[in-house]
Amino acid sequence: MTTEKSINQEKQQKINRTLVLRLVRQEKLASRAEIAKLSGLQRATITNIVKELIELGIVVEDGLLSGDKGRRSIGIRINGEKFCVAGVMVTREYFGVSLIGLSGEIRETRYFKMEETDSVSESIRRITTEIHGMIEAHKQEFQTLAVGVAVPGPYKMDGDEVVFVTNLVGWDGSPISSLLQADFNIPVYIENDANAGAFAQLWNYEKSLSRKDMAYIVAGQGIGCGIISNGMLLKGALGIAGEIGHTTIDYCGPRCECGNYGCLEMYCSLLVFKKNIRTRLAKGEESCVREEYEKKGFLTQSMLKNAMEKGDSLVQEEFDKMCEYLAVGIINVINQLNPELVIIGDSLAEIGGEYMLTKIKRKIQERVRPIIWDNLQIELNEIPENPILVGAAAIAAQRVFENPADFIK
Repeated sequence: MTTEKSINQEKQQKINRTLVLRLVRQEKLASRAEIAKLSGLQRATITNIVKELIELGIVVEDGLLSGDKGRRSIGIRINGEKFCVAGVMVTREYFGVSLIGLSGEIRETRYFKMEETDSVSESIRRITTEIHGMIEAHKQEFQTLAVGVAVPGPYKMDGDEVVFVTNLVGWDGSPISSLLQADFNIPVYIENDANAGAFAQLWNYEKSLSRKDMAYIVAGQGIGCGIISNGMLLKGALGIAGEIGHTTIDYCGPRCECGNYGCLEMYCSLLVFKKNIRTRLAKGEESCVREEYEKKGFLTQSMLKNAMEKGDSLVQEEFDKMCEYLAVGIINVINQLNPELVIIGDSLAEIGGEYMLTKIKRKIQERVRPIIWDNLQIELNEIPENPILVGAAAIAAQRVFENPADFIK
């Protein structure tokens, strides 16, 4: 009985400590009294937790704040100057590495090309080398406590495997966490890219999103959906919920690498968008991207964005198709999950954001019931940094907040 009681006390202490750290980070600078009010915890409990966090160095006192009845109190904040986490995102064409302070400031971000000829182990070696290099370059400035990695496609945490990734040869079934963790003496956490993107929205806008049902749509090299319900990531039984890129939009369509037929991702993604444009250019059709494409030998996101801004008919026609197909996928999400908020992000949204948003909203309004439309917001991502990269780091930071003493040596 005593053992069970002490375990329950430890769990409650962990929950309270995590809550306090989240609120301090959210408020940026707050008094102990403000944190007590926001958390609903007793002031004595807040005093003890803050004392422990200050001793660890993860929280620092900073300045004086005006309080009730003109009283002034000492402010506290997260020590983002001393501690940070690494965020990594892996895509089919490149990977990114970033160091982010525990309070959310981006310290450094770099991107690197994924080599098509590299095996999984070779790609992992390159990724770990770049992470180590960045951590080493900043080790005199701050301590890196953990690494968060966002991978494309569904990731099964129980069993440590990427279930499947289209257009990324050799990654299916790979034990990514084990491969990465072998090269680090700090914890490594893996998450699906759409979930990381959704968590970034929650991390940045927790006050407004903590009680909302939200779907974050990744419209990039693949199509995915991260789902937030009541402030929590909704992952499903195997951790692979939200794979809207592999929902059928044409049951007579071609077979996908996942085994299904007519998957959304076969009709709509940055890769499909580029492929369709290359096909039309090869047939001799005119476009403002032709000259630069023939010079470089490939299409870039900036080339396509510029073409959209110029109103290039070929690029715009193909982009319209992407919007049509993506709208169908989002309608399926809306009818299945009934979110209050849908946020669209990643490459396709960056190429033609407002244009895409207008097209998609019009199509959705035509196809859902008025009561659903009247209670739905559809927006573009507003996080200035890459949300998937930020989300990967935020997931690692959240684990640090759960028990900082395990990370700070």
